Amino acid sequence: MPNTPSKPNGTTSAASSNGDDKGKKQVELQPSFTPTLLERLGITSFHLLNKLIPWYKLPGFIGAFNLAFLRIELRQYNLHDAYASSQAQGSSITDPLPNERYLGARHSDGKFNDLKQPKMGCTGMRFGRNFPREVCGKPSEEELMTPNPRMISERFMARKEGKFIPATTLNLLAAAWIQFQTHDWFFHEQDPHEKFNVPLSEDDKWLDQHMQLYATKPDETLDPSDVKCPGYKNLNTHWWDGSQIYGSSESVTHTLRNRHPDGKLSLDSRGREQFLPRDQDGNVLTGFNDNWWVGMEILHTLFALEHNAICDALRKEYPDWSGDQIFDKARLVNCALMAKIHTVEWTPAILAHPALQIGMAANWWGIVGEKLTKIAGSVEQTTTILEAY
Repeated sequence: MPNTPSKPNGTTSAASSNGDDKGKKQVELQPSFTPTLLERLGITSFHLLNKLIPWYKLPGFIGAFNLAFLRIELRQYNLHDAYASSQAQGSSITDPLPNERYLGARHSDGKFNDLKQPKMGCTGMRFGRNFPREVCGKPSEEELMTPNPRMISERFMARKEGKFIPATTLNLLAAAWIQFQTHDWFFHEQDPHEKFNVPLSEDDKWLDQHMQLYATKPDETLDPSDVKCPGYKNLNTHWWDGSQIYGSSESVTHTLRNRHPDGKLSLDSRGREQFLPRDQDGNVLTGFNDNWWVGMEILHTLFALEHNAICDALRKEYPDWSGDQIFDKARLVNCALMAKIHTVEWTPAILAHPALQIGMAANWWGIVGEKLTKIAGSVEQTTTILEAY
Protein backbone atom coordinates (compact mmCIF):
# COMPACT_ATOMS: atom_id res chain seq x y z
CA MET A 1 0.00 0.00 0.00
CA PRO A 2 1.26 3.51 -0.71
CA ASN A 3 2.31 5.49 2.33
CA THR A 4 1.31 8.92 1.03
CA PRO A 5 -2.28 10.19 1.05
CA SER A 6 -3.89 11.52 -2.09
CA LYS A 7 -4.87 15.16 -2.31
CA PRO A 8 -8.09 16.36 -3.98
CA ASN A 9 -6.11 18.63 -6.28
CA GLY A 10 -4.08 15.76 -7.70
CA THR A 11 -1.01 16.00 -5.49
CA THR A 12 0.45 13.85 -2.76
CA SER A 13 2.13 14.80 0.47
CA ALA A 14 5.40 12.92 0.88
CA ALA A 15 7.18 13.14 4.23
CA SER A 16 10.44 11.87 5.59
CA SER A 17 10.22 8.68 7.65
CA ASN A 18 11.04 10.47 10.90
CA GLY A 19 7.84 12.50 10.67
CA ASP A 20 9.67 15.85 10.61
CA ASP A 21 7.49 18.53 9.01
CA LYS A 22 10.60 19.91 7.32
CA GLY A 23 10.78 16.74 5.27
CA LYS A 24 7.35 17.26 3.74
CA LYS A 25 7.06 18.14 0.09
CA GLN A 26 4.38 18.29 -2.53
CA VAL A 27 4.68 15.85 -5.42
CA GLU A 28 2.63 16.64 -8.49
CA LEU A 29 0.83 13.56 -9.78
CA GLN A 30 1.11 13.08 -13.51
CA PRO A 31 -2.15 11.90 -15.10
CA SER A 32 -2.10 8.35 -16.42
CA PHE A 33 -4.43 9.33 -19.27
CA THR A 34 -6.07 12.48 -20.64
CA PRO A 35 -9.87 12.86 -20.39
CA THR A 36 -11.82 14.27 -23.30
CA LEU A 37 -12.92 17.89 -23.34
CA LEU A 38 -16.46 16.91 -22.35
CA GLU A 39 -15.13 14.81 -19.47
CA ARG A 40 -12.95 17.66 -18.24
CA LEU A 41 -15.93 20.02 -18.33
CA GLY A 42 -17.97 17.54 -16.32
CA ILE A 43 -15.21 17.10 -13.73
CA THR A 44 -14.82 20.87 -13.32
CA SER A 45 -18.58 21.41 -13.06
CA PHE A 46 -19.00 18.84 -10.31
CA HIS A 47 -15.96 20.21 -8.47
CA LEU A 48 -17.75 23.54 -8.25
CA LEU A 49 -21.07 21.95 -7.33
CA ASN A 50 -19.51 19.76 -4.63
CA LYS A 51 -18.18 22.84 -2.85
CA LEU A 52 -21.83 23.53 -2.03
CA ILE A 53 -23.41 20.06 -2.08
CA PRO A 54 -21.53 16.75 -1.72
CA TRP A 55 -22.43 13.99 -4.17
CA TYR A 56 -24.32 11.90 -1.61
CA LYS A 57 -26.79 14.74 -0.95
CA LEU A 58 -27.63 15.27 -4.61
CA PRO A 59 -30.75 13.80 -6.26
CA GLY A 60 -30.21 10.23 -7.42
CA PHE A 61 -29.48 10.70 -11.14
CA ILE A 62 -27.37 13.83 -10.61
CA GLY A 63 -25.43 12.03 -7.89
CA ALA A 64 -24.86 9.10 -10.25
CA PHE A 65 -23.39 11.42 -12.88
CA ASN A 66 -21.26 13.00 -10.15
CA LEU A 67 -19.86 9.55 -9.33
CA ALA A 68 -19.25 8.86 -13.02
CA PHE A 69 -17.07 11.95 -13.42
CA LEU A 70 -15.34 11.24 -10.11
CA ARG A 71 -14.47 7.82 -11.49
CA ILE A 72 -12.88 9.44 -14.54
CA GLU A 73 -10.81 11.72 -12.33
CA LEU A 74 -9.70 8.81 -10.16
CA ARG A 75 -8.64 6.95 -13.28
CA GLN A 76 -6.73 10.03 -14.38
CA TYR A 77 -4.73 10.49 -11.18
CA ASN A 78 -5.01 7.28 -9.17
CA LEU A 79 -4.37 4.42 -11.59
CA HIS A 80 -0.72 3.76 -12.35
CA ASP A 81 1.43 1.03 -13.84
CA ALA A 82 3.57 -0.94 -11.38
CA TYR A 83 6.34 -1.29 -13.95
CA ALA A 84 8.90 1.30 -14.98
CA SER A 85 8.15 0.59 -18.64
CA SER A 86 5.05 -0.55 -20.50
CA GLN A 87 7.25 -3.06 -22.34
CA ALA A 88 6.74 -5.39 -19.38
CA GLN A 89 3.16 -5.90 -20.59
CA GLY A 90 4.46 -7.67 -23.69
CA SER A 91 3.55 -7.21 -27.34
CA SER A 92 2.27 -9.24 -30.25
CA ILE A 93 5.92 -9.84 -31.19
CA THR A 94 7.25 -10.97 -27.81
CA ASP A 95 4.08 -12.88 -26.88
CA PRO A 96 2.29 -13.99 -30.06
CA LEU A 97 -1.18 -15.50 -29.87
CA PRO A 98 -0.63 -19.29 -29.73
CA ASN A 99 -4.10 -20.23 -30.91
CA GLU A 100 -6.96 -18.30 -32.51
CA ARG A 101 -9.20 -20.00 -29.97
CA TYR A 102 -8.25 -17.25 -27.51
CA LEU A 103 -9.65 -14.50 -29.72
CA GLY A 104 -13.05 -15.41 -28.31
CA ALA A 105 -12.19 -17.37 -25.18
CA ARG A 106 -10.41 -16.86 -21.89
CA HIS A 107 -6.83 -18.00 -21.47
CA SER A 108 -6.49 -19.38 -17.95
CA ASP A 109 -3.19 -17.55 -17.42
CA GLY A 110 -5.01 -14.27 -18.09
CA LYS A 111 -3.12 -13.53 -21.29
CA PHE A 112 -4.39 -12.08 -24.57
CA ASN A 113 -7.31 -10.05 -23.24
CA ASP A 114 -5.47 -7.13 -24.84
CA LEU A 115 -3.68 -8.30 -27.97
CA LYS A 116 -1.44 -5.21 -28.01
CA GLN A 117 -0.31 -5.88 -24.43
CA PRO A 118 -0.93 -9.62 -24.07
CA LYS A 119 0.64 -10.02 -20.61
CA MET A 120 -1.52 -7.32 -19.05
CA GLY A 121 -3.24 -8.74 -15.97
CA CYS A 122 -1.91 -12.26 -16.42
CA THR A 123 -0.68 -14.57 -13.68
CA GLY A 124 2.58 -13.36 -12.14
CA MET A 125 2.22 -9.74 -13.24
CA ARG A 126 2.39 -6.91 -10.75
CA PHE A 127 -0.85 -5.44 -9.48
CA GLY A 128 -1.44 -1.82 -10.46
CA ARG A 129 -1.06 1.06 -8.02
CA ASN A 130 -3.22 3.98 -6.94
CA PHE A 131 -0.12 6.16 -6.68
CA PRO A 132 2.94 6.63 -8.91
CA ARG A 133 5.88 4.38 -8.17
CA GLU A 134 8.18 7.27 -7.27
CA VAL A 135 6.13 8.08 -4.15
CA CYS A 136 5.67 4.44 -3.14
CA GLY A 137 8.94 3.49 -1.52
CA LYS A 138 9.05 0.28 0.50
CA PRO A 139 7.87 1.11 4.05
CA SER A 140 9.94 0.16 7.05
CA GLU A 141 8.56 -2.22 9.67
CA GLU A 142 8.18 0.73 12.04
CA GLU A 143 6.01 2.54 9.50
CA LEU A 144 3.90 -0.58 8.94
CA MET A 145 3.30 -0.93 12.67
CA THR A 146 2.41 2.72 13.27
CA PRO A 147 -0.35 2.78 14.26
CA ASN A 148 -0.41 -0.78 15.56
CA PRO A 149 -2.68 -2.84 13.26
CA ARG A 150 -3.76 -5.06 16.16
CA MET A 151 -4.87 -2.02 18.12
CA ILE A 152 -6.80 -0.71 15.12
CA SER A 153 -8.47 -4.09 14.67
CA GLU A 154 -9.47 -4.39 18.32
CA ARG A 155 -10.66 -0.82 18.71
CA PHE A 156 -12.64 -0.39 15.52
CA MET A 157 -13.51 -3.86 14.21
CA ALA A 158 -13.80 -6.25 17.16
CA ARG A 159 -17.28 -7.11 18.39
CA LYS A 160 -17.83 -5.66 21.84
CA GLU A 161 -19.14 -8.08 24.44
CA GLY A 162 -22.91 -7.84 24.72
CA LYS A 163 -23.08 -5.24 21.94
CA PHE A 164 -23.83 -7.30 18.85
CA ILE A 165 -25.25 -5.04 16.13
CA PRO A 166 -27.00 -7.09 13.44
CA ALA A 167 -26.85 -6.13 9.78
CA THR A 168 -30.56 -6.08 9.05
CA THR A 169 -30.24 -6.06 5.25
CA LEU A 170 -27.50 -8.70 4.86
CA ASN A 171 -26.51 -12.18 5.94
CA LEU A 172 -23.21 -14.03 6.24
CA LEU A 173 -23.21 -14.87 2.53
CA ALA A 174 -22.46 -11.21 1.80
CA ALA A 175 -19.08 -11.63 3.52
CA ALA A 176 -18.50 -14.98 1.82
CA TRP A 177 -19.26 -13.42 -1.56
CA ILE A 178 -16.62 -10.68 -1.40
CA GLN A 179 -14.01 -13.18 -0.21
CA PHE A 180 -15.02 -15.45 -3.08
CA GLN A 181 -14.53 -12.55 -5.52
CA THR A 182 -11.21 -11.31 -4.15
CA HIS A 183 -9.87 -14.85 -4.50
CA ASP A 184 -10.54 -14.39 -8.22
CA TRP A 185 -8.72 -11.07 -8.47
CA PHE A 186 -5.50 -11.16 -6.48
CA PHE A 187 -3.21 -13.04 -4.15
CA HIS A 188 0.26 -11.65 -3.56
CA GLU A 189 3.22 -13.96 -3.20
CA GLN A 190 4.31 -14.43 0.41
CA ASP A 191 7.92 -14.48 1.53
CA PRO A 192 8.47 -17.67 3.58
CA HIS A 193 11.70 -16.24 5.00
CA GLU A 194 10.38 -12.91 6.28
CA LYS A 195 7.69 -12.34 8.88
CA PHE A 196 6.37 -9.31 10.71
CA ASN A 197 5.91 -9.45 14.47
CA VAL A 198 2.83 -7.46 15.44
CA PRO A 199 3.25 -5.98 18.95
CA LEU A 200 0.63 -7.16 21.44
CA SER A 201 -0.49 -5.47 24.64
CA GLU A 202 -0.16 -7.29 27.97
CA ASP A 203 -3.91 -7.91 28.22
CA ASP A 204 -4.29 -9.08 24.61
CA LYS A 205 -6.39 -12.24 24.27
CA TRP A 206 -4.41 -13.61 21.32
CA LEU A 207 -3.61 -17.29 21.88
CA ASP A 208 0.15 -16.89 21.43
CA GLN A 209 2.61 -14.43 22.87
CA HIS A 210 3.41 -13.18 19.38
CA MET A 211 1.34 -12.46 16.30
CA GLN A 212 3.30 -13.12 13.14
CA LEU A 213 2.34 -12.28 9.56
CA TYR A 214 4.15 -13.29 6.41
CA ALA A 215 5.64 -10.39 4.49
CA THR A 216 4.75 -9.93 0.84
CA LYS A 217 7.62 -11.01 -1.38
CA PRO A 218 8.90 -8.25 -3.70
CA ASP A 219 9.14 -9.06 -7.38
CA GLU A 220 12.55 -9.48 -8.97
CA THR A 221 14.39 -6.29 -9.87
CA LEU A 222 13.65 -5.40 -13.49
CA ASP A 223 14.70 -1.76 -13.29
CA PRO A 224 16.97 0.22 -10.92
CA SER A 225 13.87 2.00 -9.58
CA ASP A 226 12.56 -1.36 -8.31
CA VAL A 227 15.11 -1.27 -5.49
CA LYS A 228 13.53 1.78 -3.89
CA CYS A 229 9.99 1.18 -5.17
CA PRO A 230 9.51 -2.59 -5.42
CA GLY A 231 6.65 -4.23 -7.25
CA TYR A 232 4.67 -7.23 -6.04
CA LYS A 233 3.47 -10.15 -8.13
CA ASN A 234 -0.14 -11.22 -8.27
CA LEU A 235 -0.27 -15.02 -8.29
CA ASN A 236 -3.84 -14.97 -9.63
CA THR A 237 -5.06 -13.46 -12.86
CA HIS A 238 -6.17 -9.86 -12.40
CA TRP A 239 -9.26 -10.29 -14.55
CA TRP A 240 -12.85 -11.05 -13.62
CA ASP A 241 -12.46 -14.50 -15.12
CA GLY A 242 -13.54 -16.92 -12.40
CA SER A 243 -9.97 -18.05 -11.72
CA GLN A 244 -10.96 -19.03 -8.17
CA ILE A 245 -12.96 -21.82 -9.83
CA TYR A 246 -11.05 -22.47 -13.06
CA GLY A 247 -7.49 -21.80 -11.90
CA SER A 248 -4.90 -19.22 -12.93
CA SER A 249 -2.98 -21.44 -15.33
CA GLU A 250 -3.88 -23.66 -18.25
CA SER A 251 -2.36 -26.68 -16.50
CA VAL A 252 -4.57 -26.24 -13.42
CA THR A 253 -7.65 -25.77 -15.60
CA HIS A 254 -6.90 -28.97 -17.50
CA THR A 255 -6.58 -30.84 -14.19
CA LEU A 256 -9.91 -29.50 -12.91
CA ARG A 257 -11.67 -30.31 -16.18
CA ASN A 258 -10.22 -33.78 -16.44
CA ARG A 259 -10.78 -33.32 -20.19
CA HIS A 260 -14.50 -34.03 -19.89
CA PRO A 261 -15.91 -34.34 -23.45
CA ASP A 262 -18.76 -31.97 -22.62
CA GLY A 263 -16.51 -29.27 -21.18
CA LYS A 264 -17.56 -29.88 -17.59
CA LEU A 265 -15.63 -29.48 -14.36
CA SER A 266 -14.89 -32.65 -12.41
CA LEU A 267 -17.15 -33.25 -9.41
CA ASP A 268 -17.51 -36.15 -6.98
CA SER A 269 -20.90 -37.86 -6.99
CA ARG A 270 -22.30 -39.20 -3.73
CA GLY A 271 -25.67 -40.65 -4.43
CA ARG A 272 -27.77 -37.94 -6.03
CA GLU A 273 -25.52 -35.12 -4.79
CA GLN A 274 -22.33 -33.72 -6.28
CA PHE A 275 -19.44 -32.15 -4.39
CA LEU A 276 -16.07 -30.59 -5.11
CA PRO A 277 -13.36 -33.24 -5.48
CA ARG A 278 -10.59 -33.54 -2.89
CA ASP A 279 -7.05 -34.83 -2.89
CA GLN A 280 -5.77 -37.63 -0.65
CA ASP A 281 -5.20 -35.15 2.19
CA GLY A 282 -8.75 -33.82 2.03
CA ASN A 283 -7.85 -30.52 0.36
CA VAL A 284 -10.44 -29.15 -2.04
CA LEU A 285 -9.47 -29.29 -5.71
CA THR A 286 -10.51 -25.96 -7.19
CA GLY A 287 -8.89 -22.88 -8.69
CA PHE A 288 -8.08 -21.26 -5.32
CA ASN A 289 -8.53 -23.01 -1.99
CA ASP A 290 -6.71 -20.81 0.53
CA ASN A 291 -8.57 -19.38 3.57
CA TRP A 292 -11.18 -22.11 3.21
CA TRP A 293 -14.40 -22.29 5.23
CA VAL A 294 -17.99 -23.36 4.70
CA GLY A 295 -18.84 -20.08 2.92
CA MET A 296 -16.19 -20.81 0.28
CA GLU A 297 -17.35 -24.42 0.01
CA ILE A 298 -20.90 -23.26 -0.73
CA LEU A 299 -20.01 -20.71 -3.41
CA HIS A 300 -17.32 -22.77 -5.14
CA THR A 301 -19.67 -25.76 -5.28
CA LEU A 302 -22.56 -23.62 -6.50
CA PHE A 303 -20.69 -22.10 -9.43
CA ALA A 304 -19.00 -25.37 -10.37
CA LEU A 305 -22.48 -26.89 -10.61
CA GLU A 306 -23.66 -23.82 -12.54
CA HIS A 307 -20.82 -24.26 -15.02
CA ASN A 308 -21.82 -27.86 -15.64
CA ALA A 309 -25.49 -26.91 -16.01
CA ILE A 310 -24.51 -24.33 -18.64
CA CYS A 311 -22.50 -27.04 -20.42
CA ASP A 312 -25.59 -29.27 -20.55
CA ALA A 313 -27.65 -26.43 -22.05
CA LEU A 314 -24.97 -25.65 -24.65
CA ARG A 315 -24.56 -29.30 -25.63
CA LYS A 316 -28.31 -29.51 -26.23
CA GLU A 317 -28.31 -26.41 -28.44
CA TYR A 318 -24.99 -27.05 -30.21
CA PRO A 319 -24.49 -30.82 -30.49
CA ASP A 320 -21.59 -30.42 -32.95
CA TRP A 321 -19.43 -28.32 -30.63
CA SER A 322 -16.23 -29.77 -29.19
CA GLY A 323 -15.60 -30.05 -25.47
CA ASP A 324 -13.27 -27.03 -25.61
CA GLN A 325 -15.90 -24.90 -27.34
CA ILE A 326 -18.50 -25.78 -24.73
CA PHE A 327 -16.08 -25.19 -21.86
CA ASP A 328 -14.94 -21.82 -23.20
CA LYS A 329 -18.47 -20.53 -23.71
CA ALA A 330 -19.71 -21.90 -20.37
CA ARG A 331 -16.86 -20.16 -18.57
CA LEU A 332 -17.75 -16.83 -20.21
CA VAL A 333 -21.41 -17.21 -19.25
CA ASN A 334 -20.57 -18.24 -15.68
CA CYS A 335 -18.18 -15.30 -15.25
CA ALA A 336 -20.80 -12.92 -16.63
CA LEU A 337 -23.28 -14.26 -14.08
CA MET A 338 -20.83 -13.58 -11.25
CA ALA A 339 -20.17 -10.08 -12.57
CA LYS A 340 -23.89 -9.37 -12.77
CA ILE A 341 -24.53 -10.56 -9.21
CA HIS A 342 -21.70 -8.42 -7.92
CA THR A 343 -22.78 -5.36 -9.92
CA VAL A 344 -26.55 -5.20 -9.51
CA GLU A 345 -27.13 -7.23 -6.35
CA TRP A 346 -24.18 -7.42 -3.94
CA THR A 347 -22.81 -3.88 -4.30
CA PRO A 348 -26.18 -2.07 -4.05
CA ALA A 349 -27.00 -4.21 -1.00
CA ILE A 350 -23.77 -3.18 0.72
CA LEU A 351 -23.92 0.48 -0.36
CA ALA A 352 -27.64 1.17 -0.45
CA HIS A 353 -27.47 4.72 -1.76
CA PRO A 354 -29.80 5.83 -4.60
CA ALA A 355 -26.98 7.34 -6.68
CA LEU A 356 -24.90 4.19 -6.42
CA GLN A 357 -27.86 1.95 -7.20
CA ILE A 358 -28.58 3.97 -10.34
CA GLY A 359 -24.91 3.95 -11.32
CA MET A 360 -24.44 0.21 -10.84
CA ALA A 361 -27.63 -0.57 -12.77
CA ALA A 362 -26.43 1.67 -15.62
CA ASN A 363 -23.03 -0.02 -15.49
CA TRP A 364 -24.70 -3.33 -16.30
CA TRP A 365 -27.86 -2.47 -18.24
CA GLY A 366 -26.83 0.80 -19.82
CA ILE A 367 -28.11 4.26 -19.09
CA VAL A 368 -31.63 3.46 -20.37
CA GLY A 369 -32.11 0.88 -17.62
CA GLU A 370 -33.05 -2.79 -17.37
CA LYS A 371 -36.57 -2.68 -18.83
CA LEU A 372 -35.73 -0.73 -21.99
CA THR A 373 -32.56 -2.74 -22.51
CA LYS A 374 -34.53 -5.99 -22.36
CA ILE A 375 -37.18 -4.59 -24.72
CA ALA A 376 -34.50 -3.45 -27.17
CA GLY A 377 -32.81 -6.84 -26.93
CA SER A 378 -36.09 -8.64 -27.65
CA VAL A 379 -36.77 -6.38 -30.64
CA GLU A 380 -33.26 -6.95 -31.98
CA GLN A 381 -33.58 -10.71 -31.55
CA THR A 382 -36.96 -10.73 -33.30
CA THR A 383 -35.56 -8.64 -36.17
CA THR A 384 -32.65 -11.05 -36.57
CA ILE A 385 -35.02 -14.03 -36.73
CA LEU A 386 -37.23 -12.30 -39.32
CA GLU A 387 -34.20 -11.36 -41.42
CA ALA A 388 -33.12 -15.00 -41.38
CA TYR A 389 -36.35 -15.88 -43.15
